[in-house]
Amino acid sequence: MHVNSGLVGVVEGTVWYRDALMDLRRFGMALLASSALVTDLRAQTAAPESVAEIQNRHDRSLVRELGEYLIKNPKAEDRDQAYAALFNKVIEHDWFAENQEAAERYLKESPDGPVKSLAQVITVMGRAKAKQFPEALARYQELIQGLTLAEQEEFASSFSETFAAAAVAAGEIGTAAQVYQTLAAKFPESAAVKQRAEAELGRLARVGKPAPNIEATDVEGKTVRLASLRGKYVLVDFWATWCTPNIVELPRLQEAYKKYHAAGLEIVSVSLDDTRTAVVDFVKARKIPWIQLHNTTAGVDLVEAFGVASIPATYLIDPQGTIIRLDLRGGSLDEALGNLIKAGG
Repeated sequence: MHVNSGLVGVVEGTVWYRDALMDLRRFGMALLASSALVTDLRAQTAAPESVAEIQNRHDRSLVRELGEYLIKNPKAEDRDQAYAALFNKVIEHDWFAENQEAAERYLKESPDGPVKSLAQVITVMGRAKAKQFPEALARYQELIQGLTLAEQEEFASSFSETFAAAAVAAGEIGTAAQVYQTLAAKFPESAAVKQRAEAELGRLARVGKPAPNIEATDVEGKTVRLASLRGKYVLVDFWATWCTPNIVELPRLQEAYKKYHAAGLEIVSVSLDDTRTAVVDFVKARKIPWIQLHNTTAGVDLVEAFGVASIPATYLIDPQGTIIRLDLRGGSLDEALGNLIKAGG
């Protein structure tokens, strides 16, 4: 910024300027002396790692404050509005277990309240997370049977898929099958529901059956036969470079491979990308060591062979060649592999 030199000369001759200058110098010395303390404080109060972390922190604070407000003001005029905001955040973040009490309280106090369905979702998923699947299934069926509007089909379908996915990840295949049977029975006129239910029921029925005896060509041009991997646990992973959940899960797959490969685990990934090049480049950049197939150029349609309806999708095959689990991800993957390979070893 340009400063008038004459004005500076006049200002420097004033008493208040000299006093201000001394104050600034003292401040500067104090600031330098406290630099070590500032460094320590910065280390202790590191900035959040991401936008998601900031949002997560604010949402947790919102849920906590709404819960406290509802306890202190059980008859507030905006009570339903507060519960709706609370339940929506809980569902968005999968914070079911710690907020199940609030949902139970709402259902007890307002059994026909306007946000009853949201409260029921939380009670179902809370029990599912606690692996109380018979109770969760009973609550789920009560929720679905209580829906009266045809417009609620989308809500019912979305929630059914969420609950069924939790059951499948826990190995509760029978529960997941009952979920899709219940959904199909509730909306018998819906072609979309019928198609989805039939596809999922068909896939669930593969558990306990022999895996397809396929022979395919991997991205390096080598022949891969699933039968040649007998004697090992094989995780067949359907994915794509454009599928965000797959990319998020990749570090866990890498950790599982590193942890269990020597003990008898093989991973066979099947990419649904449009081009083989996209797969090769991605695998090379990420240094992924296991078998990679590109469905379009593998010489066999593995999506059809395994009955894949959507991705992410995984199939765990035991040493005898039987499909024993589906859609193992997150903590469920390590838990299952740890139990099975430890037991087998």
